[in-house]
Amino acid sequence: MRAAQSLVLVFPVWNFGFPALLKGYLDRVFLPGVSFGLVDGRTQGMLSNIDRIGVVTSYGATWLKATMMGNPPRKFCTRTLRAVTGFTASVSYLAHYDMNRSTPATREAFLARVATTYRRW
Repeated sequence: MRAAQSLVLVFPVWNFGFPALLKGYLDRVFLPGVSFGLVDGRTQGMLSNIDRIGVVTSYGATWLKATMMGNPPRKFCTRTLRAVTGFTASVSYLAHYDMNRSTPATREAFLARVATTYRRW
């Protein structure tokens, strides 16, 4: 992580959270001395080398339901990840909501949006 310039996460959201393997990885990386330090009792990001964070994800729930539940994955990716970069990284969070009722057309539109976004990276 300390050598990376960008961080891209691709995952499904399960029960309004991260899949267990990704959660386990995040628990091992986001520790004092690894991704942040403690200075006078305050956290200080140690991943200032990362200047871009990209997230591509899907939710079974609608945007409204995810928002009503607090949308923890989005908050983590747009707030906590930025904090460990010293708030210098830009974040692209692309989510396909309501996968339980998605159609080939909605999936194709989402993939086109992902392609357009990452073509500029």
